[in-house]
This record gives sequence, C-alpha cells and structure tokens, in this order.
Amino acid sequence: MISAEKNMLLAQQVEAIARKAGKWMAGHKISQVTTKGGVSNVVTDIDIQCQRLIIEECTRCLPESVILAEEENRQQIGEEFTWVIDPIDGTTNYLYDYRHSCVSIALYYQKEGLIGVVYDPYLDECFVGIEGVGSTCNGQTIRVSGNDFSHALMMVGTAPYNKEMADKTFAVLKRLFVETRDIRRSGSAALDLCYLACGRIDGFFEPVLQPWDYGAGSILVRNAGGTLEAMTEGALAQLKPTGIIASNGTCHAALRSVILEGETG
Repeated sequence: MISAEKNMLLAQQVEAIARKAGKWMAGHKISQVTTKGGVSNVVTDIDIQCQRLIIEECTRCLPESVILAEEENRQQIGEEFTWVIDPIDGTTNYLYDYRHSCVSIALYYQKEGLIGVVYDPYLDECFVGIEGVGSTCNGQTIRVSGNDFSHALMMVGTAPYNKEMADKTFAVLKRLFVETRDIRRSGSAALDLCYLACGRIDGFFEPVLQPWDYGAGSILVRNAGGTLEAMTEGALAQLKPTGIIASNGTCHAALRSVILEGETG
C-alpha cells in the first residue's frame, strides 16, 4: 500500500515532468515523420525525443519502475511500479499544428492506477488525478457534470487505425448524435477524458484505445466522480488495448446500452 502522502509528493513530481515535456514539445518543430502500419498512425521525431525525456525523468523518481510507452517498443508491465506514457497524445493534431495535443503520464502500482497527469501546453492546463484523493486542473478541484443522456454532450473517437470497424462505429455515433444533445471528435482521447472529468462533456466512447491513451485519463475520471469501463473484460486491470465507455455516471446506463447494442447489432 502506498501512503496518500507519498502519492501527493509523487503527483507533484509527475506534474513537473509533464509540464516540462509539454513545453518542450510545443516549443520544437517536427523534422521527421514516419508511419506505423498506415497513414493514420503517425510518429514524429518529437514524439521519440519527448518520450525519452519523460522516461529519464520518471525513472529518476522511481528507479525500480518499468515503462509501458507508445514509442520505441518500451512496453513492459511490472508487478510493482509501471509508468504508462504517451509523449504526444493527438500526434496527428500535432503534425498539422492543430494545437490540441498533450503529454499523458500515469503511474500504476501492482496494475492499479495511482496517479494520472495530462498536460496541454497550448492552454497551459495540467490535469492531475490521485487515487483516493481527487482530480484537479491547475490546482482547482474538478468534478464530472450531472447531465442525463438526452441532454448530454458526447465526445467520440473513431478508431482511425481500425477503419475496418467504420460501419459499426459510425452507426453507434449516429445514434449518439440523434439521441443526445450533440457529439464532438477532438483527436486526443487523453484530453477527452480530462474534459469529461471536469464537466466540459458528459460522456466518451472510443471502440479501440491503447493503455497509454486511457492510462492517465481513466484515473482522472474515476477520481472526479465519473464512471469508466472497458469493453473488453479485464483489460483495464491488465493494461491491455480495449474500447472505452466513460461518463459522468448519470448518463452511463443509456450510453452503455447504445454502444453495446451497436457492438452486437
């Protein structure tokens, strides 16, 4: 068991790392772009360099920890401390200078989320979730909204690396569009989950995410009073790829029903 006091101290250190990495990312220009398995999945030289910076700083905090990160095959899950890192969530946005990207860092202990930090350098917003303590944005406590399903603003992801799922995915999105207030698509799942945690949206769905996409955001949502579940049983506990359904709790049953009906329909 990790004490709340140690968690608070670690969270401050992780926030400093995320802010440093985010400012470094936003202040540098891309000089090289490659793809991983298709044109939708891009990686830049800044992703690589930013990840190396984060890993160096995180392992300095906890030398006994291991790394589960998006780039360079740094994908180990430990029995004790595991860092779950996305150096730039929203890389396609970053490539286009769309300015909606972030650094996402989570710390897990025995595969349970302890600390989640997401930093958006463009808005200078740092979201911090600490298990059992709460979630904040720039030091101010955040909570999920209370809107019901028919009045909900839904954030959605389209699983762009899995376009063979498009018909089924967009059928679900159509129902969400028709049955709720409206839908949005931002290109950064980590920020989507932060926006859910602070009440800027009411629900979130994406049919396929990697653990570095949801690792920090899931901690933020839970500790802001929200509900988050994996579409693949046991995936969260094992830090595995999965679809994610998340909400303010009030609209969760209806959101879940629409999505799961779409999956089986």
